[in-house]
Amino acid sequence: MGFDLGICVVFDSSRFSCGVLPICVRLKATQKMKAPFSKATPKKAVLCDHSMNGLNFMNVKMNLKTLTPDQLLSETKIIVSEERRITAKLIEYLTEISQRLLFLKLGYSSLFEFVTKELGLSEGAAQRRIQCMRLMQDLPETRKAYEQGTLSLSNGAKLQSHFQAIKKSGQAKTIEEKKQIAKHAENKSQSECDQMLSKLAPELPKPDKARVLSPTVRELKFSISEDLFKKIERLKELLSHSHPNATLAEFMELLVTSHLTKLEKTKGLRPEAVQQCDESSQKPEANNQKTVAKNQKSADQNRDQNVDNSCGEMGENPKTPHRKADKTDKSNLVHTAAKTLPAGIRVTLPVQLKRQVWSQADGKCEYEYQGHRCESRYQLEIDHVNPLALGGSNDLANCRILCRRHNGLAAIQALGAAKMSSFTGAMRSSPNTKPSEDSGELRKSEISDSE
Repeated sequence: MGFDLGICVVFDSSRFSCGVLPICVRLKATQKMKAPFSKATPKKAVLCDHSMNGLNFMNVKMNLKTLTPDQLLSETKIIVSEERRITAKLIEYLTEISQRLLFLKLGYSSLFEFVTKELGLSEGAAQRRIQCMRLMQDLPETRKAYEQGTLSLSNGAKLQSHFQAIKKSGQAKTIEEKKQIAKHAENKSQSECDQMLSKLAPELPKPDKARVLSPTVRELKFSISEDLFKKIERLKELLSHSHPNATLAEFMELLVTSHLTKLEKTKGLRPEAVQQCDESSQKPEANNQKTVAKNQKSADQNRDQNVDNSCGEMGENPKTPHRKADKTDKSNLVHTAAKTLPAGIRVTLPVQLKRQVWSQADGKCEYEYQGHRCESRYQLEIDHVNPLALGGSNDLANCRILCRRHNGLAAIQALGAAKMSSFTGAMRSSPNTKPSEDSGELRKSEISDSE
């Protein structure tokens, strides 16, 4: 008598752009067999207790060429159906990972980064699954439509991107309106879905796109306002002598380089700024003495001027100081020496200290988990290792650079989830990535493989 044996067939995701997941098949055997996996199972092998109804193989290594055309087509359809169900299961797991903020705890600044780097999916595959995850959270019925094959991952991702763009423009759709749009997107190709969404909101700008042309050249495509276009034309006029035939790309490089140089210098990330910061930190006494001497000289001049004015008015000897002028002495001078900032109180950190913190972190998030550092450069903030709310100091040793999401995670770990509950909700729903999961980081992956 036969029995069912669940076997996990593991595909190398690097060989499949869509990130094919392990598929379990049901075997009909005539004798007892041992479990195919032991403790030595590879790390990326995923066991699944779901089996595929209808697939009955006499041998795992059977030659597909022995199948009849009807068998081959029938079993291929079953595999496609099972792949949809497994993908829907993955989306469910990603939802739970997102809700628990597990990707943050592992040192990733976003769910997108976790899926691409930790799970090994391509950027396009990650983008579609994350967007569909959000769509299914708002519209649970879309999961059934996907499993039945009436709504593809690509169209589901397009729907979610459309809803996000509508919301950003200030014209958010209601749940009922979203349901109707999602229903109309079923059984449509990608081009048909694009046409439908364009008719619904023709005024929405097209999403930014990037395309690799060569190892050193990329093509950027984005929409700009009429006002910005006029500013660009005005800039061309002002730079017509120094850059008479400059292209838009050359103008962009000029502007970005100029602004980037200024920002990096301000934050202490450029070599000259770091050197100045180090020199000033190594010679604080000399700098303070110069400042004190300058203040004292200024105070002496003001005192003499007050004496002269007083004597002139009173008709007294100029060499004899007026009694009121004696109030100005060394004890009243303003010292700009570095003061110890109060602990447990949020204050404006000195520019020199900020530059040291930025330089120490090399302009990257310093969150680390088991040797894996986040290193995100997006939405960076100065964080206190020992929080100010718990009496932490404002000195250099207690300051570090964290991205916004890891800053929030650090606050949860230090102050508790209950106190930070309002913030954690924002962390789950709002993007942090570069520029964001809802736009930039996912948009750049639209150039990747599509389904």
